[in-house]
Amino acid sequence: MVTGLKALKRNQYGKDFISNTMQSVYDELKPDHFYIAYFNKTGTKATSLAYYVNGNKKVSNISYMLDEIPCRKVLESGAIYLLSSQAHLVYPKDKLLVEYGFEAYLGIPIFSQHDDVIGILVCLFDQPITLAPPQFDWCESIGQQLGSELQYLALLAEQELLLSEMESSQRVAKLGNWQWYVQTNTITWSQEVYRIYEIEHQLTPNLKLVQEYIHPEDRERVIHFMDNIIKSSHSSYNIIYRILLSNGKVKYIRNESIIFKDDNGNTIQVRGIVQDITEFYHLSSELSKTSNKLHVTYNAIIEGVWEYHFSSDKKITSPKIWDLLKVDSAKVNTFHEWIYIIHKDERRAVINAFKKIKGNNCQSFSFEFRKNPYLVDNNSAESWFKCEGRVVDADAFGKNKKIAGVLTDITDSISTIQQLNLAKTVFDNTSECIIITDSCNNIVTVNKSFEEVTGYIKDDVVGKNPSILSSGMHDKSFYENMWHSVETTGQWKGQLYNRRKNGHVFPEEMSINKIEDDNHEVVNYVGVFHDVSVRQKTERQLRFYANNDALTTLMNRRRFSEMVEKELVYVNDNKADVSCYKEFSILLIDLDDFKAINDLYGHDVGDKLLKYIAETLLKHCSDDSLVCRYGGDEFAILLKGHSSSEAKKYAEDLISVLLRPIYIDTLKLDITISIGISTYPESGLTHLDLLKNADYAMYEQKRNGRNGISIYDGKLQAEYLRQLRLKDRLIKAISEYKIQVYYQPIIDIETGKVCKFEALTRWFDEEEGYISPVIFIEIAEKYGLIGDLGKIVFDKACCDLAGMRQQGFTDICISINRSVREFSNCDQKYIYDIIERYNLPFDKIMIEITESAALDEGNNILELLSEFSQKGISIAIDDFGTGYSSMSAIIANKPNVIKIDRSFIIDIEHSVESQILVSLVMDMSRKLNLDVVAEGVESEAQVRILSKMGCHYIQGFYFSPAVEIEQAMRLLEQNEVCTIPAYV
Repeated sequence: MVTGLKALKRNQYGKDFISNTMQSVYDELKPDHFYIAYFNKTGTKATSLAYYVNGNKKVSNISYMLDEIPCRKVLESGAIYLLSSQAHLVYPKDKLLVEYGFEAYLGIPIFSQHDDVIGILVCLFDQPITLAPPQFDWCESIGQQLGSELQYLALLAEQELLLSEMESSQRVAKLGNWQWYVQTNTITWSQEVYRIYEIEHQLTPNLKLVQEYIHPEDRERVIHFMDNIIKSSHSSYNIIYRILLSNGKVKYIRNESIIFKDDNGNTIQVRGIVQDITEFYHLSSELSKTSNKLHVTYNAIIEGVWEYHFSSDKKITSPKIWDLLKVDSAKVNTFHEWIYIIHKDERRAVINAFKKIKGNNCQSFSFEFRKNPYLVDNNSAESWFKCEGRVVDADAFGKNKKIAGVLTDITDSISTIQQLNLAKTVFDNTSECIIITDSCNNIVTVNKSFEEVTGYIKDDVVGKNPSILSSGMHDKSFYENMWHSVETTGQWKGQLYNRRKNGHVFPEEMSINKIEDDNHEVVNYVGVFHDVSVRQKTERQLRFYANNDALTTLMNRRRFSEMVEKELVYVNDNKADVSCYKEFSILLIDLDDFKAINDLYGHDVGDKLLKYIAETLLKHCSDDSLVCRYGGDEFAILLKGHSSSEAKKYAEDLISVLLRPIYIDTLKLDITISIGISTYPESGLTHLDLLKNADYAMYEQKRNGRNGISIYDGKLQAEYLRQLRLKDRLIKAISEYKIQVYYQPIIDIETGKVCKFEALTRWFDEEEGYISPVIFIEIAEKYGLIGDLGKIVFDKACCDLAGMRQQGFTDICISINRSVREFSNCDQKYIYDIIERYNLPFDKIMIEITESAALDEGNNILELLSEFSQKGISIAIDDFGTGYSSMSAIIANKPNVIKIDRSFIIDIEHSVESQILVSLVMDMSRKLNLDVVAEGVESEAQVRILSKMGCHYIQGFYFSPAVEIEQAMRLLEQNEVCTIPAYV
């Protein structure tokens, strides 16, 4: 076979060699579909050169991307890839495989002379296939033989495509290219040049022919120009001229060229393009004429002039319109685009005005509008415009046909009005008190705030001197200095006391400004002041609440953090002073289950309890200790000069005090607290570290059962942080489906054959590698991830079971573990959906629950297990013997299988107690008609004892550990039998 291919290679080339090679492929392998394709340079796409169906070549070829299809594997590995069966299932995103449902796929890489994979020969089969070793060698030879021919044909195909695309582009652009070899005086040009000159393709291009087609009126100019430019030092030129065709048609031509010269400066070659610009030339000429007319007319006035035709929706505008609006005229063509320029608040009025004039309800209109803010530059102020228009044309029936008008920018006048209105509004409504006097310092007017603050109304004070407000608290020199500043500097600012109408004195902050006219004569004095008595009181309150908790009046977290930082500085600054302490401790206190108190008795009771705790903490602290309400139900204490052991003793006393009953109103409350302790310097060197570590220690105590004391331990924190990081990576692994499922076979002890598999979840973390299920399942349960994890495992197990059944192993059952948290927090009805999606019998699924989960009646587990049983799903009680069993609970659950925990199997050879327990389980199972699986079987002796006791199934390393699905399939395919030793 290989010799025949080499003979073909010697005698044939190109497409003939490809054609005969493809015939050889069909004769040898009989593929239903097969094709040869080349890869693009980036290795992302393949394009076929020849495609055959049942030995016959198709006219059309195919092109496809290489994402998630078997051809990608051939490209990357550089090796033959054979999928003997189920190819369309293995690669569900390969459209060709799925569309025809091909069972088998054979991909043969094609190599270049440099051993790079440049293409592929693909054979597709309707039925499963296998390759004999000679056929495999023959396939490898084909990949080597086809390389050079494929590279050549792929290059030709790309060149043909480029030429075709270039010719199409030239036709659309009416642009042709040409070359003039000066020394031989020969010219070549593209097909588009023939079309531009409208001459037969048989004519040979030459310089005389080109010059004859130049319009007589342009010929001398053009020839003279070209002669001069070729002899000059210029390297390019661009010229427009007319040509006169044989049919009398005149065209405008643009000729742009590049000139190539030899070392002596002589022109040897000219390359260029010629483009038919006739249409552009005429259009440009007409537009220029119209533009000139409009320019003369519209630029004579300063307003923008416009005209609008109702029937055609056509507008005519002067350039001034667009200067005023600052809008690109090219973007405004329809009436709706005009309306979009107008601010939405005025848009409805404008539309109504146009509707009235279009409906002949009026003959003119005038409206004002702002520009749409979306069309305004952020740095530009708001603009106002006035648009006026009237009917200028009507049809024979008197219906308004055309309107015209002007657009005026009225921003300045509107701005002036707005500023005046704004000034009046500010004067009337500002919270500042304003008093205006004339040049003789007699009051001219006051605002409403003045009336409200002083108690005087306007009529009480107009014409009088502001001294009527004097409190008598300032001496004469104070006022002399104030007015001296006003007269010399034009202003004065300061605080003074004035008197209200009712006689009350109040503090105020005031500024006085002198107003002069253009001749520097005093016109007015303006005084602006505000009452600061409320502000001063507010500032005192703000200072208090900035540092203290409103409910308990204890210092707040921010202030406490500052005080801890100051304490840290104090200790460090006095290290050399033997009389000063060198350490201090922080206690972080949390009320256990405080939320339950709020939920049961209400927040009023909760608030009173917090105040009681605050008072208790203050009562039991020394004067130099600091007490803080750190958060909702958290308090903190800074114990100066206390070591960690002394702080713990203090915390123990505090717990004993708060363990006593607390009476809130008529309620008796019993509370517990969790306390975390950090000590400087052993628990941290910064105030942030000390606070954080005390917080960590407190939560560590809550995790360990609450109602106690925990001193910061760095090792525990490191493990806690590791678990948090593991949790984040577990979330990522679950979302990216990186959780794997392994399968441990369960052996029928009578036949020694695999009859079941237990699905066991595995996680190989990117950072730490293999993570024990004991660790990550606990994390999943703790942080609410167990539901999503369980769904992935159940779906994968069902998918793999479906694969086993497709391979003919229809008696196999899959056992899948369920966590008690899944029953508690997750709807288990999805189990039915997954089973039905994979078309699996319900009796081939077994749900394993732990003994403790089976006894938990608070999660409606009995009801759910009963529903599973009714569907035909088997129930197994896992880890039997490790929980708090009761016969009634086992009978109530009605399991099908009991799995004895490996802790009883591992020492069954030597432990009489284990033998008795296992024997009792066997007797019970026989009487209850239950099957028994012994877990953790690892030795022949264990198998012998279990067999003698009548155990039905064994599971453990004696036969196989948990393995991936591929290895599990091999165990089934090899039909291995576990040796069951006979018992004596």
